[in-house]
Amino acid sequence: MKILLLGEASFVQSTLRRGFEELGHEVTLVSAGCVRDCPRDIDVSRNMRWGKLSGLKVIWKILSHIKLFVGNDIVQMNDFHTMPLKLKWNELFFRFIKRWNKRVVRGCWGDDNVVFDAQAKGVLAYSDTHIGTKPINVDANRWRMEEQQLPEFVSCFRHVNSHVDAFAACLYEYYKYYDREEYRERLHYLPLPMEIPSESDVKGTEWPIKVLVGIQSRRDYIKGAAIIANLVDRIAAEHPDKVVTKKVYDVPYGDYCRMLAEADVLVDQLYSYTPSMNSLAAMARGTVVIGGGEEEYYDFIGESELRPIINVRPEQDNYNLRVLSEALLTPGMVSRLSRESIAFVRKHHDYMKVSREYLAMYENIII
Repeated sequence: MKILLLGEASFVQSTLRRGFEELGHEVTLVSAGCVRDCPRDIDVSRNMRWGKLSGLKVIWKILSHIKLFVGNDIVQMNDFHTMPLKLKWNELFFRFIKRWNKRVVRGCWGDDNVVFDAQAKGVLAYSDTHIGTKPINVDANRWRMEEQQLPEFVSCFRHVNSHVDAFAACLYEYYKYYDREEYRERLHYLPLPMEIPSESDVKGTEWPIKVLVGIQSRRDYIKGAAIIANLVDRIAAEHPDKVVTKKVYDVPYGDYCRMLAEADVLVDQLYSYTPSMNSLAAMARGTVVIGGGEEEYYDFIGESELRPIINVRPEQDNYNLRVLSEALLTPGMVSRLSRESIAFVRKHHDYMKVSREYLAMYENIII
């Protein structure tokens, strides 16, 4: 199968590329990356030192490799706008892609109007924009939500969603948001793919339990890590011999990975129902995650035994303190969750397993 991957989201596409290639398929990844060292075959990132000409350089990069953009069995886009260009250019680009390739898949891997609409309607009990139907973080979220209502965003979004052959939802949340009549027949849940170390150490085998809090200052209103950290700090203050915390702010990715390797527990996201790529990367290495692990998510994926995530919920401090205290202070609990974390990622998110699931979906829509 000849596959073209467009755009990136937290290494999802580059991880799939490796899986597809190992299974014998011809794959090209075109993206602007998500971090500096994100793998790709063709780099379409914009160098803003060129000002307005930076967009022309992206267009030239596409035109100079035009043969790669036609004749593919599958084109998979990370979003409805895959190129770092104005939305009118993205819509034209999609029309070209749709015309000259067999099938086009759109990832449901981030914000758009369907997501925000479902959150406002309380499709799930909480999200990073609403608790039920009550808006939260209103000022911080305003531009993020208003941007999706700009005419060029709406035009591109509607055209792409009307014409793609399939939607690939990478999280339970996105699947629920897109589970609407106009999308349901084209909607597929495909887990996040993760490369798993051949060996992982079990964490939390001795006191004190080391908790890492990585805070992205500009995005913490979406993640909520600082709120969780305050609760963990309260537990650590009462039990300094059993729990220690380390907070880091906006550290380079490489430094963060080294710190993560030394941590027993990672504070991740408050508003998520499910583990992110960041969570899964930690879990694969035996680090226990404080984040999203709701029971309905486990039911959705058919998992009846493993419960590796320390689940927290927004605006439920008493519940969160009880859950955190039990997990961090009960002898042997963190080490048990560490073993379950490794087993969970291997069972549900191994990149070769997920790659095969994607390929099965591709084959189904090509027929």
